Formats: sequence, structure tokens, C-alpha cells
Amino acid sequence: MPNRQSFARFASSRLQRWLLEGAPKPSEGYYKQPTNAHPTHPWWRVMCLTGVDYFSTLGYQPGIAALAAGALSPIATLMLVLLTLFGALPMYRRVAGESPHGDGSISMLVRLLEGWAGKFVVLALIGFVATGFIITITLSAADAAKHIIENPLAPDWMNSQIGLTLLLVGLLGAVFLRGFKEAIGIAVVLVVAYIGLNLMVIGHGLGLIAQNPGLLAEWTGHIALDYATPAAVVVAALVVFPKLALGLSGFETGVVVMPLVRGRPGDSPQYPVGRIANSRKLLTTAALIMSVMLLSSALVTTLLVPPSEFWPETTAQRELRGQARTIDVPLGNGDVYTYQVPERKGSFSEVVQLDGNQGRIRLEVTVTPIPGGRLVQVTKEGGAANGRALAFLAHRDQGEWFGSLYDLSTILILWFAGASAMAGLLNITPRFLPRYGMAPDWARAVRPLVLIFTGVCVLVTLIFQADVDAQAGAYATGVLALMTSAAFAVMLSALAKRQLGAALGFGLVTAVFIYTGTVTVLADPEGLVIAALFIAAIVVVSLISRVFRSTELRVERIQADLEAEAILRQLALGEIRLVANHRDSGSPFEYAHKRERMYWRTHLPTRDPVAFLEVSVPDASDFSDTLYVHGVEVGEQRVLRVQGTSIPNAIAALLLYVRDTTGKLPHVYFEWSERSLVRSALDFILYGEGDVPSLTHEVLRKAEPDPRRRPVVHVGG
Repeated sequence: MPNRQSFARFASSRLQRWLLEGAPKPSEGYYKQPTNAHPTHPWWRVMCLTGVDYFSTLGYQPGIAALAAGALSPIATLMLVLLTLFGALPMYRRVAGESPHGDGSISMLVRLLEGWAGKFVVLALIGFVATGFIITITLSAADAAKHIIENPLAPDWMNSQIGLTLLLVGLLGAVFLRGFKEAIGIAVVLVVAYIGLNLMVIGHGLGLIAQNPGLLAEWTGHIALDYATPAAVVVAALVVFPKLALGLSGFETGVVVMPLVRGRPGDSPQYPVGRIANSRKLLTTAALIMSVMLLSSALVTTLLVPPSEFWPETTAQRELRGQARTIDVPLGNGDVYTYQVPERKGSFSEVVQLDGNQGRIRLEVTVTPIPGGRLVQVTKEGGAANGRALAFLAHRDQGEWFGSLYDLSTILILWFAGASAMAGLLNITPRFLPRYGMAPDWARAVRPLVLIFTGVCVLVTLIFQADVDAQAGAYATGVLALMTSAAFAVMLSALAKRQLGAALGFGLVTAVFIYTGTVTVLADPEGLVIAALFIAAIVVVSLISRVFRSTELRVERIQADLEAEAILRQLALGEIRLVANHRDSGSPFEYAHKRERMYWRTHLPTRDPVAFLEVSVPDASDFSDTLYVHGVEVGEQRVLRVQGTSIPNAIAALLLYVRDTTGKLPHVYFEWSERSLVRSALDFILYGEGDVPSLTHEVLRKAEPDPRRRPVVHVGG
């Protein structure tokens, strides 16, 4: 038994060391914000890193657009491009200027919103960010799996959509557990190859359209037949274009990676003008490339691919009794096909030619005799272009070998888009939560987070059955929520600077994003549900972490003015004794009365000089900050006035500062609080107050393990 226990302890210790490898060790003394220096690269190389997420949407965006908008896909895509170039791009160019250190648009709201309300808004936005990144991983893996399955050269054993998706997600997690380096170099190769192959497919398609002008005439004629006026076309496109919101992904990633962008040699660390200018080049170039690719791919796929090839797999079941002979089979585009069931039983398949130019569908039919009738189940196979429109054209028009090369490029960039999203999750989690004390200690390590995020991705994949179309709404919800908040933040920033024209323009962009997000949520509320679950999980974990970390020192540095330093030097001539005081009027009588009461209650020696210590808390929701110490004299009394994020933590930090600067152990004197334990605990967490004497001692105990070097706390009353 002892051997087994020893082995278990050894294995547990080794696993813990492996999980926490590379995590920064807890700092001794004052709380320090982590500072990491990033190697920088030319802006076009960093654009490729963001492009694996942004450009990879070409793998599924044309198919989603065709499924959502039908013949209006190019026009709805035009609406999306206009919003990209005249809404999202100017907005994020401004974000790049106001948040150049990789915090993205969220940091702008952090500056605009104060207190706990602001913290919870930021936590909610991080929940939407997590939704977008998680769905990016699962959706990209699902679409990569679809490309593998649909490739004619793939072996039969690669025929499980869910299995392949889980394999790709697991492989991604394994890579990050091992360590992921040289990401930008790999991204450049993948993006250049992928864009080049897409240009070949789209260029070939445009050539076919030029050779067959009747295709364009047939398309415009079909639209003219369905819509009476151009205004009706625009209105219909505006109604469906929110479903194309996936084409807006990538902008937030573009500003998050700004620390990787190389600026100019003379850039100021506080406001790096060169980095901002190059990041704006990155955003503009990526938006222009994607706009051209989206418009041209939408036109080519709409004109050259039969509509039935875009439709997903659907199933219908019905009991046929009496004279009933038909069953309505959903086509996947909102319409149904009424299938006449033949007089036969068992399983069989049929290929049905639809009316007009809609193409053909393949039906798998199972007829089972039951008492008094027949049980019929009909499954319509998904179209070959569903989720892979450009790959369908590559195979059909340019041969299987070229199509397979295109598939390989698409699979790699989709998988790497998941890598980009995982990197984003690992970046965003420690970037904001530690500032609020809302990240557990192990969240500083990469591997525990990778295991958690991978597990969540597996769960989401199983929930959505690795269906690309089913995940589109959830992905769009996360993207649109973040972009709406960014537009709102930019509008508020313009108002604060009295730039009324810009504020009006960004207000209009905010309204468009609100409309787009509302339509998306109403059409697919699952995305909001998933985002709400992420938000709830983040809030719960963050609050629990805040409670457990509340007794850390929580001070980055201490800044004392000359008057405060003079008071400390005078006190250091004897024993250093500080009396904690909650200031009321601040009059000489208040301090004299407090001093007499402390002589009686705490047995404060009358022979030693004392100074009063007062702490104010402007914003208790902040976790750590600089501790400002101001010295004043009120009559004959000396007072140290401190501004911090929590009264007990600020007092403990100041006592350690006094010890280190004077070489003497300071004494601090308190009166017991009359509050209940529950109220004191809540006051400490929410307002930075509570049972100050006990909490001050606890903070000191954790910050200084040696009792001989620990400042002395006296309590009476």
C-alpha cells in the first residue's frame, strides 16, 4: 500500500509539473502584471496569421451565402462588402489607433466603463469572444472533415463526419500541448497557397461565365421574375444578408495581434505610431482582398453551381395509411418536394430531376410494412457543394487531381484557422481576467487551458453533430456581438472627442450591427444560448477566483510624495506606530479623539509618536493598481492618506513598504468591526472594506511567511 501511495504521489507531482510547465512563478512581494515581449514581423506576414481565420471562410462562406440567399447571394454579399469597407474597416482602423497594445476593442470599453458594472460587461464580451473562437475551431474542423469525406480519392474509412472532426480537434489540442512555434511562417505559406488556388478556381469560373453570357442573362432574368423592382431586390438582400455575417470575422483578431506588427525604430512604447500605421495597412489590405474574393466567389458559385448542390441533408418520415401515397421531403432551402412513394418495400434510392435549373436530388427511401399501412422514411442526400462550393467547382471543372490539391490546401488552412482561434483564446484569457483577479493561478499556464478548451470543443462538436450549417448561427452571434460592442465603443470615443460627424457615422454602423445581430439571434437562438453558457461559466469561475485571490497583496508599486516620506522618516526615529482611521470630517478634534480612544482600547503606548493611516478606494472592482501615499498634517496630527483598490490590502502593502524602506517593523492599530462575518466578507469582496484588522493580518501572513519579519497588527475594542 505505501508503494502504491508513493507512486500515486510521484505520478500526480509529475503530471502537475508537466501541466504547469512554462507558467510564470508567483511573484514575491508586490503584485506584478505579466509583461511579455513579442518578436515583431512585417505587417504583411502578420496579415497572413490573421488571414488563416479571415480568408479561410472562403471554404464555406459561398455555400452558406447560396443556401441563405439563393439567387440573391451576390447581391447580399455586396451588402456585406459595403458594410466591411465602409463600416467595419474604418471602425477597426480607429480601434488600432486607440488600442495599439493588443487589447482590441474591449480595452476601449474598459476605459469608458467603471466599477463592477463595467467589469461584468467586459466579462460578457469575453464570453462572446470565447463563443466566436470555440465555434471557429469546431466549424473549421467540421468543414475540413467535409472536404476530406467529399474528396473522391479519400479512402472509405474516412467517412465519419463526427469522427474526423473530433480527430482534427484532438490533433489541434495535442499540438498546443506539445508547443506551437513558427506560426507566422506556416501561416504565410498556407495563405499564399490558398489565395492562389482560389484565384485559379474563381478565374476559371469567370472565364466560363464570359464564354457563356447566357448564364448571366438567365440569372438576372430569374431575379427580375421574382422581384418587381430593384428596390424590392435591395430590401430582400438586406433581409438575408445578416446570415452572411461569417464574412466579417477576422477584424478583432487583426487588432489583437498588433504587438506582433513591426513599427518604426523611434516608436514610443505608449503610442507606437509606426505600429499603428502598419496595422492599419494590415486591416485595409485584408479587407480589400477578402471583399474581392467574396464578391467574385459568390457570383461564380451562384451562376455555375445548381442550387440543389448547396442544400444540406434532410430526412422526412411518415406513416402512409389508406389512400395516402406521398410524403413531403424538405429540400433544405425552405421548400419541400412532394415525393410519390412507389408500391414497393425495403430500401432503395432514386434520383429526381427538379423543375427549372434547380438540379437533381438523390433520395434514400426505406419502406416498412406496418399494420394498416406503411412507414416511409426518406433521406435527401446533402449536395456536393454544401459547405464546399469552390471545392465543388475545382473538382468538376478542373479535374480530380487539381480538386484534391485544392481540398488539401483548404483542409490545412481550415485546421490552422482553428490554431489561430486557439491562440486567440490562450491570449485573451490571461490578458483581461488577471487584471480583475478573476483568473485562477493555473490559468497562467498554457496546458490546462488547452485541455479545457479542447474539451469544450469536443462537447460543442457533439452537440452540433459536426454540422457546418448548424454552427453558422452560433459563430455569427459571437462575431456580431463583439463587433457591435466595438462600434459602440468607437462611437462613444468619437463623442468624447466632440467629433460629431464621426460619432454619427459610427452610430449608424452600430445600428446596422444591432440589426444584423438581432436578425441572426432570432433566426438561430442557439448561438445566443451557447454564448450565454460561456458567459455564465466565465462569470462564475471569475468570481470564485476573485474570492480566493482577494487576500493577495494586489499592489503593483507604491508611490509616496515628499510629505509622506518626511512623516515616515520622523516615525523611524523611534517605534513606527500607525493608527488606522476612517475619516469623517478630517478635523483636528476627530484625530485627537481617535487617538485618546485608541490609547484606551488597544493600549497604544503614549510615549511614542503616531501617524494616522487612512485608505480610500475609488474603484473596488479593480484588483491591483499603484498605491498612492499622500502625507498631510492636520493641526498637530500627522496623517498618511492612501488610495488603493482594497483597504486591508493597501494597509498591508504600505506596512511592508515601510519595513523595507526604514528597516524597522511597523505596528498598526485597529478597532474591531461591529459588522457580522457575512456582511464583512461581502463588503471586502464588493467594496474593499470588511473586517479590516483580520484581513490585513491575513494578507500580511500570505505575503510574509516569516513571523519575525512580519509587521505587527494590534486590535482592541
